[in-house]
Amino acid sequence: MSCIVLLLCVALPRLSDGDVERLPVEQSQQAEAGTDEKLWFDNWQQELTRSMDYTARQLDSFFALEGSDAYRDARAEGRVSLGWEPRTRDLSEMDLRFRIRVKLPALEDRVDLVLSDNEDNDNQNTIKAARDPVARNRDNTTIALRYRASDNARMSYRIGTGRRGQIYAKARFQDMAPLSDTVALFYDAETYYYNRDGLGAEIGATFQYLSHDDHVFRFNNRYYYRDEHEDWLWRHELQYLQPLTSHSAAIYTLFTEGLTKPSNELSEVYTSFRYRMNPTRDWLFYEIEPFILWLKEEDFKPSYGLALRVEVYYGKGA
Repeated sequence: MSCIVLLLCVALPRLSDGDVERLPVEQSQQAEAGTDEKLWFDNWQQELTRSMDYTARQLDSFFALEGSDAYRDARAEGRVSLGWEPRTRDLSEMDLRFRIRVKLPALEDRVDLVLSDNEDNDNQNTIKAARDPVARNRDNTTIALRYRASDNARMSYRIGTGRRGQIYAKARFQDMAPLSDTVALFYDAETYYYNRDGLGAEIGATFQYLSHDDHVFRFNNRYYYRDEHEDWLWRHELQYLQPLTSHSAAIYTLFTEGLTKPSNELSEVYTSFRYRMNPTRDWLFYEIEPFILWLKEEDFKPSYGLALRVEVYYGKGA
């Protein structure tokens, strides 16, 4: 976390907000016709993108061959999310999430630099209190180099530092199989080694159904093997995504998780309704998420909460 705070502090005098591509002409005109606050916010977002791209070019120049100017095309993209997630028995829960991805053209775009509050996107959409023990261990700033032979490569390799400052290496395979025009199977597997925790592995599969009116049903399943404890952590999740308007959607979630030892016991149940919208900007999202959480460590007594989030995307394709 300290890395991202330092990065933002250094960049704030020049940037303050950045994201995605430059606003289209129509959006720029709308911003100019709007209030001063909107105009300032748009400039803040654009300046963040420019500053992050400048940092990416400076970084990529270290890898550039003599006489090559490929580093000039280096770009950064990512997102920053800030949320307040009060619930009964814990009214002060705050959650800061971020992810920065830097493409390195000097290395033929096969290597990315990834800086994140979590090693992957897995389980990142849940509230902080509901993340499983594996994810909680990952709630440390992670910085890593990821190698893929191409943008469409199924295999990727990563080396970096994370999970309480440990050095790790990881190999990941992911792919999808269309079962019909409306049904698809997404699956992945990975293995990794941490210098203190030892070996670990994950396997996941998601069945997805896309209706003709663009409603999405997902059934997610994931298993984590932890060499340190010689057990498996499992999670099953049902999701229903319902588009409401061109700028809003509703997401209904129910998931359970537990451990295979001592007796395949349940450790958590979580259900929520999330309303997500971006009424003013393509790169700016707001979320409201009422939820109920049952935790084994709290004797499965229901904990009621309401999560409020603001999320900003920046960089090309955000």
